Amino acid sequence: MPIKPRVAIVRPPADSFIRAVSDHPQADKIDVKQARRQHENYRYILEDLVGEMIEMPKKERYPDSCFTQDAAIVLKDRALLMRTATPSRRGEEISLGKVLAPLVDGVDTVPPPGTLEGGDVIVMGNKLLVGRSRRTTRSAIDFVDVWAGALGYQVVPIEVPMGILHLTTAISVINDQLVMGLPQVLEDEAFDRVNTLPVMDGAVDACNVLVVGDRVVASGEYEVHDQLEKEGYTVSRPDLSEFIKADAGPSCLSLLIW
Repeated sequence: MPIKPRVAIVRPPADSFIRAVSDHPQADKIDVKQARRQHENYRYILEDLVGEMIEMPKKERYPDSCFTQDAAIVLKDRALLMRTATPSRRGEEISLGKVLAPLVDGVDTVPPPGTLEGGDVIVMGNKLLVGRSRRTTRSAIDFVDVWAGALGYQVVPIEVPMGILHLTTAISVINDQLVMGLPQVLEDEAFDRVNTLPVMDGAVDACNVLVVGDRVVASGEYEVHDQLEKEGYTVSRPDLSEFIKADAGPSCLSLLIW
């Protein structure tokens, strides 16, 4: 994998972000102006980590559209547009597909009735970890198995615990031999041959980080991120509290094209 992504696609939160789909106890207290300031700071950090940044315009129709990771995945210059399980998010992928088209060799879509969201997909070497969650169905995983298999990836389904939104909410792949996240997910046999860094005491917000080379973008002050620094990573900790209220984290806010 290259040292840095060649492109990162981001989209600032619209005014409608106050209606983002979330089970967080403070979801009704989202401050959009503060969220935009936090997003700007996030983009400033990201600019140093990627070759090019594409900023899409705000989309009022879609409250969750700032979470560009959820709308597509890109593997080996081929994009797959998601079919979200959330009705209010259906259509986000259309404008993203138009941006992706000139950047990749082809754009495919998840066929109905299956649903899949990018937050349930994580690359680990030649494996594609796909979360079985309330947002991602078995039929969609079966489709990805064929789609990604043709690109040389082995799809590995991972059970996402009840109460956890996405696989990326539960774990982050730091490198191909180190995975950080909730202990109950790290018990999956997929991680038997890699090192694991458990996030203790139910600190779910600590699990989602964005990793580019030896740089990590995290949110909040958690001991597990200090441990990453001891492993040789440089950790940035921007305030993303308004996005945490929308059940999101650093990786959710950008779609990376390697």
